[in-house]
Amino acid sequence: MLLPDLSEYRVHKVIDDVDLDGTVVPGLRGAFYRRPEGSLTSTVGLYSYAGVELFMAWGYVGEAHCRYTALREADGSWGPPLSGCPPVSKVCDGGLVTALTLGGYVLPAAPMTSPPSVGAPATVRVPAARPAVGGLGVPPPAACAADSGS
Repeated sequence: MLLPDLSEYRVHKVIDDVDLDGTVVPGLRGAFYRRPEGSLTSTVGLYSYAGVELFMAWGYVGEAHCRYTALREADGSWGPPLSGCPPVSKVCDGGLVTALTLGGYVLPAAPMTSPPSVGAPATVRVPAARPAVGGLGVPPPAACAADSGS
C-alpha cells in the first residue's frame, strides 16, 4: 500500500492546537485534505509539530476512526502504512495527562479545564517535541493505564 499523494487532494481545513485521544497538544497542527472517490470522500490528516511532519492518517469522511496511519521515521522518511489510528500513549503526573508519546516523540499536553474559545489566539508556548525515552514499548504509569490511548 502506498501513502496518499496530497497533490491529488484539496485542503479542507487547518486546525492549530489539535487534540489526540482527547488531549490538546499546543503547537500540534492538523491539515486536513479531501477528494471525491465515487460516492465517497477520501480524507487525509497531516499532523505537524514545530514545523516537522509527524504522522498522517487517512480513510473516508464519516468513519469513526482512521483506516491507516504512517509515522515519520527518525531519518525523515515515512514509515509503512499501519492499520488504524496512530499509536498514542499518555504520560501522567499525579493523575493529570502532561504529555503524549507518538512514535519517537514526546509532545507536551495542555490541561483543558473548559472548551476552547472559537477564534481565540493561542497563548501557550511549549518547547519543541523531544525524543521519547524508552519509546512506545514502555507502558504508561498505572494512573493512566485505563485510558492509555491505544
